[in-house]
Amino acid sequence: MFFLLMRTFTAAAAQQRSDVVVRDGDEVTLPAEYFRNMMQTCEKTTCLFTGQRNTAETLFENGKIHQAARTKSDRLSVTANCSLIIKKVSVEDVGRYTCRQFDASGKQQGSDSNVHLSVVNISEQKNSDETILICSVLTYGGCSHTVKWL
Repeated sequence: MFFLLMRTFTAAAAQQRSDVVVRDGDEVTLPAEYFRNMMQTCEKTTCLFTGQRNTAETLFENGKIHQAARTKSDRLSVTANCSLIIKKVSVEDVGRYTCRQFDASGKQQGSDSNVHLSVVNISEQKNSDETILICSVLTYGGCSHTVKWL
């Protein structure tokens, strides 16, 4: 089953932000389209991850997956337009992903591209003739999502 919800808005400080909700275990592409037309390659792009502990970790830098991203590096890749792909998403991936592009002199070009990734976990419990579905949504920061059973 594939589940993905994406919501995009512009914050007051002119930063771009998307909210992406994906099911535990799925693959997700975190968009960086806000600056895709600025540069021809991703060589001057840096992507950071800030998780539940609120510490930033560099995931992608100078055209390559960063060494410090050891726990995620085998699940990460980058598209030609600098979007970040995460395979087998888990609750440890919940957080803010920030990508920035720089020019040759090291000056940042444009505003940050921010994606807040949330993960949905759905489990099932069967008791004789009854099935109970349990749904949880893990988010970065406060939860602005509503779960509605259809």
